[in-house]
Amino acid sequence: RRHAMQQTMAGIDRATRLVDQMLRLARLDPLARLPAPQKVDLCELAGDVAAITKDAMPEADIALDVPAGEVPIDGDPGLLEIALRNLLDNAARYSPAGSAITVFLSKRSGELRLGVRDSGPGVSPPELPRLIERFYRGSGTTAEGSGLGLTIVRRIAELHGASLELRNREDAGRVVGFEACLRWDR
Repeated sequence: RRHAMQQTMAGIDRATRLVDQMLRLARLDPLARLPAPQKVDLCELAGDVAAITKDAMPEADIALDVPAGEVPIDGDPGLLEIALRNLLDNAARYSPAGSAITVFLSKRSGELRLGVRDSGPGVSPPELPRLIERFYRGSGTTAEGSGLGLTIVRRIAELHGASLELRNREDAGRVVGFEACLRWDR
């Protein structure tokens, strides 16, 4: 009975997460722009989200790599938090235990990037462009999920005048991890 109850509760949790994500996407889809943008400090946001995630997943090795000072943009802090949390959740979910995960923010010559990189196995090149499709989950994926997280992140990026970039990180032609980031060209 205990096992059956645990399985039932886990199923309810999965269904609740799926409904929450579908509702969030349904609310974002019709928006042409953010209803009430405000100043958001991306350094502070990145630090807050990394700290919350560390508390929620103490087994995850999460680091923070942000510049000193403020990096303000006009946006919706709640939506940007959702986007960054989805990226962190994916990194923790799809990387092997003990993989290093970094929340990063960089500013270079008119480009601003906020994202997450990990030291996991990466994604097969043919699957990379499909990751943003609704309900798509990579082949061989065993982690729980609905395939909506990156679709939501992409929509949040669009509403903020950014793009979502997904790529394998390589060193000497060998995949050494995965990176997902929101990129603004300024």
